Formats: sequence, C-alpha cells, structure tokens
Amino acid sequence: MIDFLILFAAVLVGTFGFTILFGLKPKHVAAATLLGGLTYAVYYGVDLLTPDLFLSNLAAAFFAGVAAFGLAVFYRAPAVTFSALAVIPLVPGGALYYMMYGLIAGDTALFRTNSGVALRVGLGIAAGIVFSSTVVGLIRPILHRRHFRRESAAPEDKK
Repeated sequence: MIDFLILFAAVLVGTFGFTILFGLKPKHVAAATLLGGLTYAVYYGVDLLTPDLFLSNLAAAFFAGVAAFGLAVFYRAPAVTFSALAVIPLVPGGALYYMMYGLIAGDTALFRTNSGVALRVGLGIAAGIVFSSTVVGLIRPILHRRHFRRESAAPEDKK
C-alpha cells in the first residue's frame, strides 16, 4: 500500500508539472492533476487483477477518456485538455528509451523486448481513448435529448 501511495504522489507531481508545461488554465490544473492520479489508480488496480499491459492501459485510458468528457462538460472546455494529461502517467517512457537504445546499439534482444512492451502499452492507450470516444459519442445525443425534454417541460410544471 505504501508503494502505491508513493507512486500516486509521484504521478500527481508529474501530471501537475505537465499541466504547467502545457500552459493549462489555472482553473483546470487541479482537476487535470487529479484525473492523472485517478487514471494511474485505475491502471494499478487493473494491473493487480490481471498483469496484462494491454488490458491495464485500455481500462485506464477508457476511464481517462470518459472522465475527461465529464470534466470538459463541467468546465466547458475541450475534452482533450483533460484526456491528454490524464494518459501521460501511462506512457511507457522506460520501454521507449530502451527500445531506441537497443535499436541504436544493435542489441536486437533489448529492442525486441522493449518494443513489444511499448507496442502493447501504446495500443492499449489508443484503444482506450477510441473506445471511450465512441461510447461518449453514442451516449451524448441521448443525454442531450433528455436535457432538452426537461427544459421544455419546465414551463408546463409552473402552471
């Protein structure tokens, strides 16, 4: 548990740094930072259940995409403002580094091992974002219609 708390704190600090680096508006910084931490928590939880890199990253990226849409509606900002920052903790920096190092150094074993990791993680992130966008795209019109039905029914309720 202590390991998770240390990792969670590091993810929050890292995501906060990227919010500053990307020049996020101050009113969005706290929400984007927390979403990055929660995305990592989802990844960590799914990874405990099944140590499959693809599934762990898929679930975390799906969560990030859906939550980013909710935050976008709440803050009236583009969803990419939150989703791009939320998936940063999932990026396989070490695997990408060692993959490129193996390529340049001619170490095919190192390259193969780390390219497989980077590919599974990258595909998981991409599939999670696409899947969440699809689900949100299907649900959004339904929510939009319900919202307008409620607004149009409101004047009749006052009579």
